[in-house]
Amino acid sequence: MSSTKESKIEDFAFDYLQHYYALQQSAKSVLISKSDKTKNGAEVDGLFAFKDRDSSIFVATVSFKDAFPLADILINYKKNGLSKVRYITPAVLLITSFLVAAQSDHWLYMWVAPFLVAISGFYIHSFSEKNYLKRKIRQQVDALRQHKANEKWLGISISSLCFRNNSLASYLLKQCQRQGVGLITVGKRAKVVLMQEPRTQISRRGDYLRHFSAENSIRQALSNETVLRVA
Repeated sequence: MSSTKESKIEDFAFDYLQHYYALQQSAKSVLISKSDKTKNGAEVDGLFAFKDRDSSIFVATVSFKDAFPLADILINYKKNGLSKVRYITPAVLLITSFLVAAQSDHWLYMWVAPFLVAISGFYIHSFSEKNYLKRKIRQQVDALRQHKANEKWLGISISSLCFRNNSLASYLLKQCQRQGVGLITVGKRAKVVLMQEPRTQISRRGDYLRHFSAENSIRQALSNETVLRVA
């Protein structure tokens, strides 16, 4: 698993994002709650709450436990590309097509058609496999819709170098941008890298804290201007 090869994002995400909001939002005290839940049962690996400049409650969430499959997909694609099975598909199609075409006396069917079928099979297999991987990436990012917050973050235990010349990593960034999700990574050097900043959402009715089961305790802590770090 990638989580054993790279530093763990959960060991760095909380301190990084606390510092991030202290700088970006001038937040004096940031409440950090780990492994929280919404009232609808959706789990978040981390919740950050603080009073912004106009004294409104600002809520941000971070998710990383469900991102392990994403790291595996990106690392494997960076190292190996698509699976080698896609080379077996055209070979099988070539042999099968040749055997079928051999029943015909026409040279075009015997020598041309099998190769056309094999080449088509290779590209169709490659296209389908890559689309399957993209769908898995899209599903992971879309799952963050369940999190009700001003800003949402996705943290991945993976080196930022894995994003270079990696079309699936570029696709992940596009999906995060589409959903307004921030993306941070941490690799073997234990350095958090900001890959994508989140898009801030404004709640039209009250604040987003009302969606979380720990709403009352968090409100009380914020009203007392204390800093909590819930394990």
